[in-house]
Formats: sequence, C-alpha cells, structure tokens
Amino acid sequence: MSVIGKHTPRLLTGAFLAPLTPGFLLMCLSLLFGKLGEGLWWFKLSAVTGYPAAVVLGLPSYLLLRKLGWSNLWAYLLAGLLIGVLIAAVIFGSVVENNFSFSVAPQLGKSLLPVAGIFVLAAIFGALSSSIFWLIVRPNRS
Repeated sequence: MSVIGKHTPRLLTGAFLAPLTPGFLLMCLSLLFGKLGEGLWWFKLSAVTGYPAAVVLGLPSYLLLRKLGWSNLWAYLLAGLLIGVLIAAVIFGSVVENNFSFSVAPQLGKSLLPVAGIFVLAAIFGALSSSIFWLIVRPNRS
C-alpha cells in the first residue's frame, strides 16, 4: 500500500483540521474578550489562507518529508514555520510601482516592528498548524 493510502483517513482529517487551528485559537481568545465577531473574522481568514497553503505547500512538504524519512515533530514544526513565513511574504509583501520588485520593507523612516510582528505570528501559526497536522497524522508511527 502506498504512503498516502495507509494514512488516508488521518491525512484527510489532519488536512481538514490543521489549517483551521490558528483561527480556532484566535476565535477562542476573542470569545474571552467578548468579541465574537472578530473571532469569526479570524476563523474565516484562517480558512481562506490555510487551505490553499495546505494544498499548495503543505501536502508537497508532507510528501517530501515522508520520502526523506523525516517523521519527527521537529521536521514538521520547521516546515510549518517556513510555510507560515512564506505565506506572510506572499500576502503582506507589496508589489512596488511598475517594476514588480518584491518588498516587505516599509517606507523610509517607518518602523519594521509591524512587519516583523506579522512574520513572527505567521511563523508561529504555521508551526502550530503543522504540529496539529503531525499529531493527527502521526507519520512517525507505522
């Protein structure tokens, strides 16, 4: 049986739930502060960004990690961290004028702190999602 074949139910469950993890966490935090509307917005944003990231980057990363035999949590955390940073770069990167050069740096004289915060949060959320995926799929078990 193929690598994906024997893990199909867990793989599908992990692929469905893991991208929603950051949104679910932020929704729970919003509920604590009495702002359900904001929590639902975060949950939707998590789905809109998480599912394409999971399909385009997460599944190929899973297949690559399986092929390399890297099935421990650290490999998945690192892959999720990198995917989170890449997604933040794609979403929050700007296309400058007409020359289409990629830049995430703010204008001169402005702080880099908001950009750095976005990348740190995206990295944490990517690592969180990949760890939830790993816990569900458990590729380290046969």
